[in-house]
Amino acid sequence: MRFFKESDWQSTFRQSVWYSFIGFMIAIAIAVFGIITYTSDSSQNNSRRIFESSLWNALQLQVQSYRFLNYLIELDEADYPLNGHAFFEYDLLMSRVDLLREGQVGTLIRTFENGRSTRLLNIINGELELLSFNLSKMESGDASYQSNLIERIRRIEGQINEFVTLVNTGSNQYITSEHHVLQKNLNYIQLLSMALLVCLLLFGFFSIRGLSELRRAFKHNKKLTLGIQTVHEDKANMLAFINQEIRFPVNAILGVAKTLNRSTSKNFTEASAKHIEESGLQLLQTIEMLSDLALIDAKQLTLTPTTEHLPSHIEACLALFEPQMTRKGLQSVVYIDPNLPEFVCLDFSRTKEIISALLQNAISHTPSGSISLQIRHSALSASQTALPAGVKEASVLQIALRDTGLGMPSELQQNLRINPALPMQQEGPLPSKVGLSLALCHKLVYLMKGEMHFSSAPQKGCEFWIDIPFYIENTSPIPQHTAFRCPDKTVALLIETDAHLAKIITLQLATFNIEVTVSKDGSFQEHKEFNLVIIGNTPKYERESHDAIQQRKAKACPIFSYLPDAINYPDYAITALHFPLTQNQLESLIAPLFPQSATSTEETLS
Repeated sequence: MRFFKESDWQSTFRQSVWYSFIGFMIAIAIAVFGIITYTSDSSQNNSRRIFESSLWNALQLQVQSYRFLNYLIELDEADYPLNGHAFFEYDLLMSRVDLLREGQVGTLIRTFENGRSTRLLNIINGELELLSFNLSKMESGDASYQSNLIERIRRIEGQINEFVTLVNTGSNQYITSEHHVLQKNLNYIQLLSMALLVCLLLFGFFSIRGLSELRRAFKHNKKLTLGIQTVHEDKANMLAFINQEIRFPVNAILGVAKTLNRSTSKNFTEASAKHIEESGLQLLQTIEMLSDLALIDAKQLTLTPTTEHLPSHIEACLALFEPQMTRKGLQSVVYIDPNLPEFVCLDFSRTKEIISALLQNAISHTPSGSISLQIRHSALSASQTALPAGVKEASVLQIALRDTGLGMPSELQQNLRINPALPMQQEGPLPSKVGLSLALCHKLVYLMKGEMHFSSAPQKGCEFWIDIPFYIENTSPIPQHTAFRCPDKTVALLIETDAHLAKIITLQLATFNIEVTVSKDGSFQEHKEFNLVIIGNTPKYERESHDAIQQRKAKACPIFSYLPDAINYPDYAITALHFPLTQNQLESLIAPLFPQSATSTEETLS
């Protein structure tokens, strides 16, 4: 797969080289087949036939001359008249001469010994031509010419022998040269065949490579097609998801607006206006989440850390969701570790979005029960190297949110376990898979170089742990608020059957140096002495509350409660607690109960 686009001139040059290579390969193939044809068996056989014919005819000339000589020697008086026998033998001898002078054999003989063989053949032919006159006399019965003929034939016998020797030598040289030419052609065939084989191998290699690239191109195109289809599907899912997220607050606003047109009640108008404001804020929050998700995906979201008061931001964030939790009857409580510095350097805007996302998810999955938020030090340690300018130290803040709801589906949990910090992982879960709030929360946590963990149990709720780094600036120390502390051995009774809620309230009261006894079964324990009683969720309120409250009244024991029936108790003023329950709310109610302790705390600060 190419990582850059090939330019036009490179493509043209590559195409020209490819065509030239194919043309060169075709030329080699033609040359090979041409040489093979030239050195074929027919050509070789023709050379051998000429070689054999030249030798054979020369030897036949010599043999026929001996026969003719013997014929003349053996003639006697009884053989006359000859009746053409002499001319027959003479014609046989002359036919051998003609065979040596004509055709390819004659052409070949002319090249022997620079024409000497041809001159000898012409001399022999001339001498034999002169014998025809004497033969005609002998045919007519004159035997006196016999001895002359024999003598003349014997005189040319040496020339015939020399001619046969020259033909033999020349023929051998001819066939040797033909063998050399044949061997040379065979060598050419071998070289060209090797070149053709190399070209074929290169052609096969480039063909296979081209097919591989073509196959990869098809796969890449298929992947791109699937990617485009996935993008279209994601776009359709995102639009459907946006429609789903925005539809509820918009319908709420439209519904309240229609109701306002029909109602004239002032109280109803105020409630409707509050509901419209709440729905509008929810709609704006949804739009901001979508905008932040788009910025994160485009890698354009920047963090802007500032040094601000941490508890104020946490409580303000929780207060935004108070109307939703009140409508569902959910009880919420927040605990901020007093060992944390109150002023920290952090991107509070993004931290608020993370907490809001976790709260929105908890509210959605909790039909009834409680939601707790804890802000504390994390067990993880932050890197102290390469700290920003003006920073004294770095630490890790843990945001723990727990609910007692239905828990999360396994598919949602699986999508949330994606860690973008690990190799071969996705950038984050899709909003259509985990919801808008959790998708934004997940991406913001890892954008802030934090970590996200969670646990979930069906019908028992889920808990999230978010670890994000924060900094403490190296400036003049900002005065820290010292929490009010009750006198030692101050004991409070917490009547609460919700163990989760009781645990967080116990941590809050421990901040004020109050030991807490939790009544897990909801009993009022009226026979025990306590400095403070907090009435929470209990099934024994109607049966035990009246006598217990009267006893606490007699002992002037202050009673706090967030149970509606207890708050409306007619015979004793029970201090009401409101959700979300915070440490500041408890401090404002507990501090007046122990004025001496509050005075000593102020003196200590001064």
